[in-house]
Amino acid sequence: MFKKNSQPNQLGFTLIEVLVVIAIISVLISIVSISFTEARKGTRDGVRMTALSELQLAIEKYKAQKGQYPDQGCGVAGTNWAGPGSHSSDGGVTCNEYITGLAPEYIAKLPTDPNSEAVADMGFLYQVSTNRDAYKIMVYGSVEKKTITSYGDKFARCPAKDTSGECGGDLPPEKVYAVYSPGAENW
Repeated sequence: MFKKNSQPNQLGFTLIEVLVVIAIISVLISIVSISFTEARKGTRDGVRMTALSELQLAIEKYKAQKGQYPDQGCGVAGTNWAGPGSHSSDGGVTCNEYITGLAPEYIAKLPTDPNSEAVADMGFLYQVSTNRDAYKIMVYGSVEKKTITSYGDKFARCPAKDTSGECGGDLPPEKVYAVYSPGAENW
């Protein structure tokens, strides 16, 4: 009447089933990893923007109290960019206190790039005019995700195209954030 099954009941997974599950988990991990990496890039750009805004406030407060913008910590004002990283291009010089007298009275500490300051020609740069009545501070070349797409952007290096070569072209440098005083727009 009843036919007895010649194979005992198996309560496991086949090799194919295990491999399919591993493949699905691997794909999901890859997707999450890529999303996480992109989110980190955007977060670092947000840190850069916040640091520039805080520096601008501190520099303006310094000027309100002292009558001039703070001096560069190294290099020749008006001709060199000063920053904490290695900046050989654009006549840059390296020093940790790249804005003299600003920290700790006006800002807790001078910011550095969260990812690229150790890379040559990337990171924070500051320049002040020789009579200290104009300045520009930039995050140079290290912007990752939230790039500059127009001259009207709050952090565009220049407010409009010019003929100096720094801001020429249809779009401003996309991987550079900047804040500046009147008189330093086209540096």
